[in-house]
Amino acid sequence: MKKVFALVMLVCLGFCMSVQAQTKTTYTGTGAEIEFEKKVVDFGTLKVGDVKVVTVTYKNIGKKPLILDDVISSCDCTEVEWSKAPVMPGKTGTIKATYTAKNEGLISKRITVLSNANTDRVILQLKGEVK
Repeated sequence: MKKVFALVMLVCLGFCMSVQAQTKTTYTGTGAEIEFEKKVVDFGTLKVGDVKVVTVTYKNIGKKPLILDDVISSCDCTEVEWSKAPVMPGKTGTIKATYTAKNEGLISKRITVLSNANTDRVILQLKGEVK
């Protein structure tokens, strides 16, 4: 009787471990994924007071809708706009950045894009020089 009980317990333990292993979530790469046309924008040479507007295109190369949670500029000299609507797989979206040259010197600004993509944080760079 003890042998039968031990055998039943071993089978139950094995079954429980099998079920637990099957319920673990593993990343399979089937979510949204963001790909940018370019991650660095070079404004070239600007003068103080110049306003430069750039549009950066991105594509959802994943298998689920892509949603941009937030787009954050590294300074108040750059304003950003983006669509809040989900971007379906295979489709594109845009981020519009408006930079106002306030001071002379090198331009090195960042735009951080936060999304539901597998790569959930992407940094875009704006560069150039104000003379």
